[in-house]
Amino acid sequence: MQQTGDILVVDDTTTTLMMLLALLSTQGYQVSSAQSGAEALNLAQKHPPDLILLDFNLPDTDGLAVCRELKLNLRTRDIPVLFLSSSADADARVDGFAAGAVDFIAKPFERSELLARISTHLELSRLKQRLSKLVEEKTDSLRLSEQRFRALIEQAPEAIMVYNLDSGRFVDANRQAELLTDRPLPALIGLSPLDIYSAEQPDGLPAAESVGMHAARALQGEVQVFERSILRPDGGIVPCEVRLSLLPSETGRLLRVSYIDITQRIAAQDKINRLAYFDALTGLYNQSGLMEQLDALCAIPEKERPAFALLLIDLGDFKYINDVYGNRIGDLLLCCVADRLRQLADAGGYAARLGGVEFVLLQTGIADVKEAKSLARRVLDAVTAPFPVDEMMLNIGANIGVSLGTAHGDSGQELLRNADMALYQSKQIGALRAEMYHADLGRQMRERVELEKELRHAIDSGQLLLHYQPQIELSSGRVVGVEALVRWQHAKRGMISPAQFIPIAEQSGLILPLGRWVLREACGQLRRWQDQGSDPDMKMAVNLSVAQFTDHELPDFVAGVLRETGIAPACLELEITESCTMLSPQQSINMMEQFRDMGVHSSIDDFGTGHSALAYLTRFPLDTLKIDQSFIRNISSDEKDTALCDTIAYLAHRLGLRVVAEGVETQQQLTFLTSIHVDVVQGYLLCKPLPAADLENFMLQRSGLQSQPGIEYF
Repeated sequence: MQQTGDILVVDDTTTTLMMLLALLSTQGYQVSSAQSGAEALNLAQKHPPDLILLDFNLPDTDGLAVCRELKLNLRTRDIPVLFLSSSADADARVDGFAAGAVDFIAKPFERSELLARISTHLELSRLKQRLSKLVEEKTDSLRLSEQRFRALIEQAPEAIMVYNLDSGRFVDANRQAELLTDRPLPALIGLSPLDIYSAEQPDGLPAAESVGMHAARALQGEVQVFERSILRPDGGIVPCEVRLSLLPSETGRLLRVSYIDITQRIAAQDKINRLAYFDALTGLYNQSGLMEQLDALCAIPEKERPAFALLLIDLGDFKYINDVYGNRIGDLLLCCVADRLRQLADAGGYAARLGGVEFVLLQTGIADVKEAKSLARRVLDAVTAPFPVDEMMLNIGANIGVSLGTAHGDSGQELLRNADMALYQSKQIGALRAEMYHADLGRQMRERVELEKELRHAIDSGQLLLHYQPQIELSSGRVVGVEALVRWQHAKRGMISPAQFIPIAEQSGLILPLGRWVLREACGQLRRWQDQGSDPDMKMAVNLSVAQFTDHELPDFVAGVLRETGIAPACLELEITESCTMLSPQQSINMMEQFRDMGVHSSIDDFGTGHSALAYLTRFPLDTLKIDQSFIRNISSDEKDTALCDTIAYLAHRLGLRVVAEGVETQQQLTFLTSIHVDVVQGYLLCKPLPAADLENFMLQRSGLQSQPGIEYF
């Protein structure tokens, strides 16, 4: 639905500014922008908007000063101001509200939450403007004539009563006042304000003291605006906005008291508060709500503070759930997880959803590591037990990181950060694990951050290099291809294992530039070998990561590398792991079809270790299956692996695919693979991965072998 309204966005960050302008414009709002406080004040004065989104920190001044200036100006004082801030400081929020702001929106913000808040505040502002305008119009009319007074107050949409300061009683009221208070006019006449007010009032002051204070100010000509809670005879409470003003009178000191039912406004404000502190899907606390509870616990004096544990829970296999069953089922499953976490939380505990598939259980009464581990095991058991969802039974995995308050941190942010380190460690070890935070994790994380920084430098500075492992055709003994394997020659640490830096690249997003470098370098090396007279049909196999394979720009990049290096598309073979293809089977099919259209070959790597269905195997536009080395390794000791390798080779050949076996390390393995007619093998028995120059010598030696009938080449 298209929205209406003029919005002024004030932010000195161009990226944030452009994003907000685009987002709000698509919703139908008229949007203007400013990048400084002075520019914002000038624009607001010339063309007052309906709402202002104001960055808390600006280059020429701070957001508080701008907000105060707006509230001092008659043209701009009623414009709702929403602060945008990346700070969660409660004092800053208090200062912002004191300056006149109506809300705070945390950066980075959720699109739906931002739009919901803007829409709600615009509606509140319009309602307030309409009500204010209506009340002012009625007030002006009442001054014109005592004769018209009765008719005018009866026509007013709000409840209006006349209060006599001398007697301390109401002396008149309209029909709306009867409906609001649920009392007939004769019963209202003669009552004092204390007779219709509830015991607890929004300002927290005793009702008698508050009535006297506002009446005295109204006598000075000030229009008093405040809130009151009306008590009905049946015990019902009606929240109202009250406007108190002096009435001209020759018979006594009279005040006009108008009451506007603000039940809907309060409900809208409650909705805003709920959006701010609760997750819309599950109803659990969101991160803001959780941090308030955590910080409140940490602020309790140490002697009075209860022991507590923070469990950060990350659900596994969820992308697969969404891909297979759809987002609706995924959302239902998340709600089921939330329900189980609620049941696990004791009286002093809280459950929260931080977003995506991350949940938190904050539980008091957990005094030591033993109790925390016991709780973590119960959470794992609860989360990994089958969930009945839409007449199905679904299972998910989970990992948990645990920190203890306040042994592992003095603030909510520190405890959450340390639990996140423990969660990372848990994922590194394997699925369905719970790990406690300990001091060494902080050191390890700092080392990981340092290694990530050095890896970024290594990609840019040429510290990476490729080794190549030859792939040898069993029928001829020829080298028919090579697999490119990246290595990192660190200036100080020496050769760093791919097992150490590839996971860091994948988690940091560096895997995309790293993968592109490998692809370009491997194709360039193949071109150099071909120029030196090597087999023009020799293939270069390059592994693709999940991030690369799901990158929609990959086909264009591959095509560009082929043009740049001049190698034939058929000489390039892109290897994708079986589990990667099953993250989104249809997307995998589309990607491999694009490869086939340009003549590039596709290979399923580590076949047999994933969970692909044979139905998909027949649909994938493949050229090669690679049998995973874990099966090759156990050929001599495990009959099941032997049978599985035989079956995979037979199946692949029936489908018209080439079969490659990797990880060949013994003559016995090679003999067996020859017997089941595997096409190509690679492994340390034949040749370890070598630098390009060393591999050239190996290929020259192999080229001296002549294919002869009846000769075994290994």
